[in-house]
Amino acid sequence: MTKPNIHKLISFIAALFIFGLLIFVIILMYPGREDFQLDSLLPWRSIIIRGWFITIIASVISLVASIVLGFCLYLLTNSKILVFKYLGDIFNEVIFGSPLVVFLIVIYYFIGVPLNLDNRFIIGVIGLSMYMAPYMKNVFEGAMESIDELQYQAMTVFGFTTFQKYRYIIIPQLLKILIPPLAGNLTFIVKGSSLLNFIGVKELYNQLTTAQSNTYAVVEGYLVMFIMYLLITIPLIRLTKYFEKRVATWN
Repeated sequence: MTKPNIHKLISFIAALFIFGLLIFVIILMYPGREDFQLDSLLPWRSIIIRGWFITIIASVISLVASIVLGFCLYLLTNSKILVFKYLGDIFNEVIFGSPLVVFLIVIYYFIGVPLNLDNRFIIGVIGLSMYMAPYMKNVFEGAMESIDELQYQAMTVFGFTTFQKYRYIIIPQLLKILIPPLAGNLTFIVKGSSLLNFIGVKELYNQLTTAQSNTYAVVEGYLVMFIMYLLITIPLIRLTKYFEKRVATWN
């Protein structure tokens, strides 16, 4: 391991230690620490872990689906057919003007229930994907605008094939721009997935509130919830930074 990497590892361990120490101090300063019992949640650990995995699965599926929907929305809003263009614009305005929790409830009760769709997980993922689609559309829009017309003309002049254009010029530039906002959107999806609780999806927030209502370990439950969400988001942030550095070295 090189010296810079050793320094980074030591810094990360030190930061992790300080963060853990901060959590310990917060627990120590908590006025009701005498009644603080994390072990009261142990009998519920199986449903809590199951909810944690459901949160991860819902988030990953929603990310992939929202990328596809976002690209389709990008094509719609840039279409020369005015009907498609206006449909895309109206959908954008509806999403940007609606809170996520309200949108999910409308999707479930006014679309899912009338169509007799009983799987709350699927409806929740569809709703979350649809909500994130305009944000993904903005990502694609910004990425595509970064490649100006002069680059396309230069590729044509030098006789690049379609494969060479995408392999050496377009895709490397797009990835450099796409990865950071995509990771940001994924962390937003992970945090937003907690609102699936409002339509009865048994994700992490739902399962922990169930455990809290049965054990009265409210503070303990929120602390566990806080840590378990961080166990998802922090590795994502680190992974994103790693890919950013790798993509930056592409020629």
